[in-house]
Amino acid sequence: MFNSLATSEYNVLRPEDFEPPLKRKEPTIPGYWTLEEIAAEIGMTSRKVQYDVLGRPKSGMKPSLKGYKVAKVLLVPDPDALEYIKKYRNRKKS
Repeated sequence: MFNSLATSEYNVLRPEDFEPPLKRKEPTIPGYWTLEEIAAEIGMTSRKVQYDVLGRPKSGMKPSLKGYKVAKVLLVPDPDALEYIKKYRNRKKS
């Protein structure tokens, strides 16, 4: 996401930029969010977040969030998770 039309710098989201502040104080895995942590932030179930990461082929739902499967855990990189949380909070207000 670009900062403005005049610059080519990217606008980087940081946890301290959120109002109200994020509930997560210490990451389980540095640089990544688990589905449970994201679900706690947005007040939804981890199953809903899992569908956003993996999609749902039976109903034709495409993945809308990039994640990585490590063993039995799905991890979402910090920038993607913060953007998803911000998007969800803005959608919730509307």
